Amino acid sequence: MEGLTIAGAVSAVLGAALTVCGAVLVMRPAPRMTPQALDAGTVPAAVGGPATDAASAGAGSPPVRLEIPELRVRARVLPVGVRPDGTLQVPPSGRDLGWWRGGAAPGSATGTVVIAGHVDTAREGPGALFGLRGVRIGGRVNVRSIDGRTRDYRIVARRAYPKQRVPSSVFAQDSPARMVLITCTGSFDRRTSSYSHNLVVYARPD
Repeated sequence: MEGLTIAGAVSAVLGAALTVCGAVLVMRPAPRMTPQALDAGTVPAAVGGPATDAASAGAGSPPVRLEIPELRVRARVLPVGVRPDGTLQVPPSGRDLGWWRGGAAPGSATGTVVIAGHVDTAREGPGALFGLRGVRIGGRVNVRSIDGRTRDYRIVARRAYPKQRVPSSVFAQDSPARMVLITCTGSFDRRTSSYSHNLVVYARPD
């Protein structure tokens, strides 16, 4: 199926809203959520200013592979870069995941590591995060970084939010170190090619 939509609410703290729709992310300041094309959306700026490359800032190390042993998921993780016009290309393949490098990287002392992926695609069927809604609390997420280290996270919560009501706290960069995995869930509307909800799985360093 096409039309993956990960939509975020307006963030008073971050000063922007987050939406991941289809294959493109758009970075732009936004006082409120506005309707977006199915292949575009917005990501939040880092606290206190625009998004920065966490790796170049020396905060942790960029992820290159993510594993969820319980689901037998082993997916490549690609960094999401910001173009001058504010757009980012999310990996088109449902087998790959995208790491927002404007947020924290694995190993950062604080902040949220944001990793998003397709629940499914028309060409490939189920994506890497297709089974995420069934993951158990207490399950492990293992992330291998470009520095060669594997960092372990423990799943602590799983929430489904209506796509226009994802709380801004999901993307906080002033939070204790954590990771969020984001994909789609709920009912699929063929008229708009979108899902009704966004699934957010929260994990803490183990």
